[in-house]
Amino acid sequence: MKKHLKTAAIVLLNIVVCVIVIRGFTRNSILRPYAGSAVKEAICAVLLLGSLYANYFLLYPKLYPKYPKMYWVTMCLVTVMVGVADIAIAYPYIVVCNAQVIQIVGAVTFFSTHLGLITGRDLALNCFLFLIRDRNRSQQSLEKETKIVYERVRMLDVTDKDSNIHLIAIDDIFYCFQQGNFTTIYTVQNEKYTRLGSMKHLEQLFGEEEFIRITTTLLVPFQYIQSCKDNLVVMSQMPWQKVSTTFPLEARTQTEVAEKIAKVLSQREVVLDENKIQEAPTSSTARRKPALPAEEKVREVLSFIEAHPNCNTADIMAETDFSLSTVERCLAELKKRGAIQYTGSKKSGGYSRVV
Repeated sequence: MKKHLKTAAIVLLNIVVCVIVIRGFTRNSILRPYAGSAVKEAICAVLLLGSLYANYFLLYPKLYPKYPKMYWVTMCLVTVMVGVADIAIAYPYIVVCNAQVIQIVGAVTFFSTHLGLITGRDLALNCFLFLIRDRNRSQQSLEKETKIVYERVRMLDVTDKDSNIHLIAIDDIFYCFQQGNFTTIYTVQNEKYTRLGSMKHLEQLFGEEEFIRITTTLLVPFQYIQSCKDNLVVMSQMPWQKVSTTFPLEARTQTEVAEKIAKVLSQREVVLDENKIQEAPTSSTARRKPALPAEEKVREVLSFIEAHPNCNTADIMAETDFSLSTVERCLAELKKRGAIQYTGSKKSGGYSRVV
């Protein structure tokens, strides 16, 4: 829904810009002779808008990434052609061809004054769009590289109080607090760093499986949450703390956040209990390998995946009442048989039956 609303807003904004440009041209001649009528002024405005959108949707995405020199040459040729057509329309007594423009007003005046001003205007507007597209492209590339670094080495780039860049381990983050355009990051070593950017970007980078946004300005990892009672999130006590850190929940999201935290904490307890059972001493010095799940459990998990495509591990646990380790072993067995596959991203993807 948000994606469609954003697209509709962008389309509406472009329509408003086009109306303003056309209206502005019909009321005021910009850097060229008056065309003599509102219709011709509107045509000149449409020509300018045509060059802008041709650059935005065609020239820049098609040529610039692979052939930057060809892009600039092509854009200059387009702006010159638009400028020539603009001047031809601006003189009502010239109707045959653009050559008559040069013949009547003179080649020197044409190329030195009118064409230069109009071409410069069009080129400046096109370059403005280029700067916006190039900035967005650089930002997307940077976010992609940041995501790769996070996924491969689980490190985050931050800045200390002396503006020095550091890489800190994701597992060392105690909590993140947003302050304006910056996010302050506190670590379990009692160190404080800052990072330019919004909390939303960090939330998307970390994913909802490891971190949770308990308030508008606060992001905490599940691994350091001790409990959630009376709308207070209690964090694990660090050696350098006298008391545990507590954070109050916001009234509008406290129920949803509390349920998520309770679910993760319950799963953590189940995993810890099963790990204790697995680590119990046996008669043999060698550890036993984890037993394969019962065939009935495997079939039950497979049946649930068939009935609920794109389901995740939490959905399967809630329906079957199996423990996390049991579900994981069933999924591993089904993957080994080639019966299921995981599709989509880590955050929103799920398991489906292989057809």
